[in-house]
Amino acid sequence: MTIVPLVKISLVGVLEDKDRVLHAAQAFGALHLVPLTSAQKELEAVPEGIGRDAVEALRWLMDCPAQRHPVTDPSQFDLDDVVGRAMRNRKATKEHEDTLAALERRIQDVEPWGEFRFSDLVDIGHQRLWFYVVPHGKVGQVDPQGKVLEVVHTDRYRTYMVLLSPEEPPANAMPVPRVHVGALSLSALKRRYEQALVELEELQLERQILTKWRLILAQNLAAARDTSARRRAALETADSGRVFVLQAWGRKDQVNEVQELAADLGLAVLLDDVDDKDAPPTLLENRTSLEAGEDLVEFYQTPGYRDWDPSAIVYVSFIIFFGMIMTDAGYGLLLLALLFLFRKRFAGSGLGRRMFRMSAWLMVSTTAFGVATGSYFGVSPPEGSFLANFKVLHLKDVDTMMKITLTIGVVHIVIANLMRAFHEHSVSGRLQPVGWCLVALGGAGDFPWTGHRVCNGRTGQRDLRPAACWFLWQ
Repeated sequence: MTIVPLVKISLVGVLEDKDRVLHAAQAFGALHLVPLTSAQKELEAVPEGIGRDAVEALRWLMDCPAQRHPVTDPSQFDLDDVVGRAMRNRKATKEHEDTLAALERRIQDVEPWGEFRFSDLVDIGHQRLWFYVVPHGKVGQVDPQGKVLEVVHTDRYRTYMVLLSPEEPPANAMPVPRVHVGALSLSALKRRYEQALVELEELQLERQILTKWRLILAQNLAAARDTSARRRAALETADSGRVFVLQAWGRKDQVNEVQELAADLGLAVLLDDVDDKDAPPTLLENRTSLEAGEDLVEFYQTPGYRDWDPSAIVYVSFIIFFGMIMTDAGYGLLLLALLFLFRKRFAGSGLGRRMFRMSAWLMVSTTAFGVATGSYFGVSPPEGSFLANFKVLHLKDVDTMMKITLTIGVVHIVIANLMRAFHEHSVSGRLQPVGWCLVALGGAGDFPWTGHRVCNGRTGQRDLRPAACWFLWQ
C-alpha cells in the first residue's frame, strides 16, 4: 500500500509541433496535466454534431433488445444521418407508446357503453346524451321523475346510465358527476389502437436496423472526447512566441520513458521534485488482491499526496465489519455460490474483477462469523450437533461482545496513529500520534475486563456500560 511518488515534468517544444505533442502525450496516458493558463469553458464542448444528441442516440441504440450485427466499415457511415434518424425514432417511439397507453385507457372506459355513434341533433330532436357511472350503492338515490333514463350496462359494482336532455343536467340531478365518453366510437378507438400498434412495430424494426451502426457511432464519440480533451489541453499550455511549455505530473519510476518520448518528439525536458508549495494529485497503487481498498477509500475521500494510503487497512476492516454485521453462514454460502455462478459477468473490466474479489471475501467473512455465532439463515444448530461445536461466540453475551467491540476500536486507533507517526517527518509531529496511542492503550489496560458491578443494590449483575463510557471519555 503506497502513494506513488510523482515528479513535475515540463516539456518545451516548438509551437508548430504542439498538436503532435498533445497526441503523443494522450497516447502515452500517464501524465496528469497542470494548467499553466486558464482555458475558456465554452471551448471544452465536443465538435458540432457529436454532442449530447449523439450520446443519447448511442444509448438509445445500445438499449435496443434486438441487436443487428455491427458494421465495422466506416465508409458508408454518415454521422449526422444516423444520429438524426435515431433521435427521430426515439421521439416517435415514445409518442406512440404514450398514444397506445392513452387509447388503451380510453377503450377500457368506453367498452362498457357498447358500440354507438352520436346522431345529428336534428335527428333526435336536439336532445343530447349524458353519461353517468353510478355505484350500486347509489342507484336508489337516482330520481327518475321528469328524466329520460336508460341503463345500458351493469357490472358487479356499477350501473351505466344514459340521460337524454337538450341541456346539461344540474349537478344535483344525479348522485354522481357525469363522465366524458368522447366523440369516437368503440370501433374507431380500436382501429386507431391497431394502427398505432403497427406503427410502433415499424419504429421498433427501424431502431433494430439502426443498431448496426452502434460500434462506429461509439468510436466516433470516443474520438470526439479525445479531441475535446486535446483542445482543452492546448488552451492550458504556456505559449510564448514560437515556443510552448506543457507541464504535467508523472510517476517518478517512469521518468526514463518520458525522456525517451521527449527525445522522439524533439522536446526539451525539465524535471522538478515535489516541494512544499506544490499540491500534486494522489495516485494510489496496491497489490492486485488489495486494489478494491482504493475504491473504498476514494468513495469517502482520496488521501493527500503527503498522507499515507489506508487502502489495505480499510479493505480488511471493511471485510471484517461486514461479516460481523451479517453474521449468517447460510446467507454467506448462498451469496458465495451466486457469485461463483455469475463470475464471468465480472471479468469484463478491472473494476468488475476488483468487486468480485471483494464480494467473495465479504461472503467468506459473513460465513466465518455465522459459523462462529451458530447462525444459519437465522436458525441455530441443535445443541450437541456437529455445527454446534464451532459456535464460540454468543450474540446475547453482552459482556463478551462489548469487549470485542472495544478491542477492535482500540486496535484501529493505535494503527491509525502509528501509521500517521511513521509518515511524519518531524519529532513533534510523531510525538502527538504516539501519545494518542498510549492514551488508547492505557484506557484499554485500565478497562475492567472481568466486568463491573453496578451499585444498584442487586448483586451478581455485571454491566460494562460505565467502563465503556469512561474509556470513550478518556
